[in-house]
Amino acid sequence: MTDCLCGSKNDYATCCEPYIHHKQQPKTPSALMRSRYTAYCLADIDYIQKTMRGRALIGFDAVDAKRWATHVKWISLTVLDENQDPPYKGYVEFIAMFADGPVLKSIHEKSEFIQEAGQWYYVDGVQCPTETKSISRNGACPCGRQRKYKNCHGTS
Repeated sequence: MTDCLCGSKNDYATCCEPYIHHKQQPKTPSALMRSRYTAYCLADIDYIQKTMRGRALIGFDAVDAKRWATHVKWISLTVLDENQDPPYKGYVEFIAMFADGPVLKSIHEKSEFIQEAGQWYYVDGVQCPTETKSISRNGACPCGRQRKYKNCHGTS
């Protein structure tokens, strides 16, 4: 068994994998957002694009997204808040941490989702300010596992 990359502590095969492989539909905006994070970790940009509608697709470049997703090292996902305006709108606020070379960066976003024909889609997001900081290979890994970065997410 392998823990899902979304940080749920559930097994990947029963968490995000059924969504990413189109065997099930996420039942909530939060489940879709978690599966999209996992898809970014796996650089599965096809899934990312298929789960978008409207404003989110304006200017989306699948080739550039794949290049970026494979270049960075995904560290963690933290869901800060989630709510739904039944039955067709939902919002999820999250922070996704990643390393871009020796620099720790994050995406802090309040995402908007809509439901069409029983399926949730990402439609827009408001970026919140974030900070970047250097990562020391011998320092603690920012994922919180109490290991040195070089022995945890800093491995290639």
